[in-house]
Amino acid sequence: MVTVEALLRRIARRCPTHDRASYAVTSRLERQLGMTPSPPPDSLVDQFADPGLIDCGRAWCHTRRR
Repeated sequence: MVTVEALLRRIARRCPTHDRASYAVTSRLERQLGMTPSPPPDSLVDQFADPGLIDCGRAWCHTRRR
């Protein structure tokens, strides 16, 4: 059964894996902009999780991110 939230995400082409902020992506952007990176989160997993390396399995998401 598909939830309403999943249906709305699909219609809007929003991916819960790739469309959320991650520390890895944010700190990379801060360094590129010449800013001091913000302090890392307490969780070790949250510090190093990079959504760009995760395959969510959605073909439309992979095509959209290219």
